[in-house]
Amino acid sequence: MKRVSIKVKLTLLILVAAVILGLLLLRSIPAFNLRNIQITVEGGSAEVPIEAKQQLASLVGVSLFSINMMKHKRELTDITGIERADLRRKLPFTLQAALHLFDASAVIKEEDGGQAYLVEDLHLRKLHPDDVEAWQKVAVTIEVPASYAQMMAMYSVDDSFLQVMQLATSLEGKTTLITKIKYDNNSSNSFGKMVLELSSLNAQIWVREPVGAPQIRAAVSLVLQDQEDSLSFLSSEARRYDLYREGLVRRW
Repeated sequence: MKRVSIKVKLTLLILVAAVILGLLLLRSIPAFNLRNIQITVEGGSAEVPIEAKQQLASLVGVSLFSINMMKHKRELTDITGIERADLRRKLPFTLQAALHLFDASAVIKEEDGGQAYLVEDLHLRKLHPDDVEAWQKVAVTIEVPASYAQMMAMYSVDDSFLQVMQLATSLEGKTTLITKIKYDNNSSNSFGKMVLELSSLNAQIWVREPVGAPQIRAAVSLVLQDQEDSLSFLSSEARRYDLYREGLVRRW
């Protein structure tokens, strides 16, 4: 096997040194300092998460050739809601960022205005307060006790809540009278307690057993008819209805 000549070695060393020197020179040229960021978003809320904006904005003024693209891609995908991120340099002074967001199953909010979470692949991830409204436009929101939300954030969505989430998602956009969905796992039955609030009717439907979306829609229609017949919407006290597989029961 032929030994590499000293001349070839020297040539390779010179080339490597030239590349390094070239990169250092490019980094020092002000014309390549980042001045413009172009962001595109697909999926999810279709809006750029606030933490992604902050991270990318922090790069303004830095040379395009100094930016560690892989490092910043990893940091972007650590942000709640972002499934994939691609970064590209566009000379002389532009960075292009393409963000692909999760198709989240639901937004989970702690009671009394606490922390909000996004459900990604049955795992809860904390949402930045500035991102909550955007996600609520595209995913169903379910309010739960703070301790229950924190437990699921630590582990994952349990089977009971998965049923609730699937039911809530099936109702989205189809039963517009429902203004809020609340769920409490602390109940005497294995399903827990799911409460559908109908603010315009001053009423609540307590779902006591697992049911389907058609049963929910039928129950809402019955509540509407009952309210019209009794004029109970004029009362200051909300009327409660319990929904079981076999039918709807009005509670006084």
